[in-house]
Amino acid sequence: MFVTRRVHPRRHFLLVSVLLLAPAAVWSVPLLQKNPPVRPADADSPVLIWDIDLELAKNLPRNFRTTDDRLKSHKREQLPATNGLTDLHASGSGEFTADNLKLVLARTRGAVTVFDLRQETHIFINGLPVSWFATNDWANVGRSRAAIEADESARVQSLKPGSEIAVHPGEAVKKAGADSAKSQHVTVERASTERDIVEAGGAHYVRITVTDHARPLDDEVDRFILAVRALPLDGWAHFHCEAGRGRTTTFMVLYDMLRNAAHLSLADIVRRQKLLGYDYDVLRPAEPGNWKAPYTEDRIAFVRAFYNYARVNPSGRPQLWSEWLKSGGN
Repeated sequence: MFVTRRVHPRRHFLLVSVLLLAPAAVWSVPLLQKNPPVRPADADSPVLIWDIDLELAKNLPRNFRTTDDRLKSHKREQLPATNGLTDLHASGSGEFTADNLKLVLARTRGAVTVFDLRQETHIFINGLPVSWFATNDWANVGRSRAAIEADESARVQSLKPGSEIAVHPGEAVKKAGADSAKSQHVTVERASTERDIVEAGGAHYVRITVTDHARPLDDEVDRFILAVRALPLDGWAHFHCEAGRGRTTTFMVLYDMLRNAAHLSLADIVRRQKLLGYDYDVLRPAEPGNWKAPYTEDRIAFVRAFYNYARVNPSGRPQLWSEWLKSGGN
């Protein structure tokens, strides 16, 4: 038996107001970066490392994939929806050399925009990528994109032909520290920024500085959306970080959302990019006790919120991410 109760007009107004304001209240909590990365103590003395295995310098970069690739499930599970996947015209990878960038571009169609997602200072020596590494790859935490790019340009200018530098193997430094990794002395023939390398290859370059293991900050998300808005109709987007997993998969998911969230579920978009991205799941929490866990939690909350943004702002219109947040996430 249902009992009908009369609601006082003022109480009705208050109830409606609470319901209308509820989404903003709900989203304001998880979108806070609860665990912002902190610049480590060794950030002022980072170690110069190779970003790739030099034996693979002429192959496709590690973890390369395109949205034209066939989805394969290894667990006999039903595959996610593929609607709009090949229409994305996108690819992802780890850092490339000047030579294997040519291989990447050969696998694309139309005008290519390379989205460089790395916050860490990195340049190219003799066509090979190097970067300056501090704990967690966080040497540039708190620095602006403009300052990072200016630093990279200055380093390139300082490396004159004939000068010598010592470069450490990246994987060894990350596992055991610079003291246990033997450096290689390299004579500089030419030094370049990544922008130089990409534009020389005939592609467009966009820098989005994202802290490794963490969610992207709001101003960089806006920059990404503006770049997506500017892509030509026949454009191809190539995303890369250092390894081609965390940041690359995250932004391929965000790009897929901008194009397809209006008619696909969050689960389908995340899972199909996981299958393309060598089993990297942007919604998978880190193992308990793992130092990355709090940063992964922040990123998961961001990805879920961005899906809601993309549903009402297809292709990043009419609102930017920050504008949508200020409006209460509606």
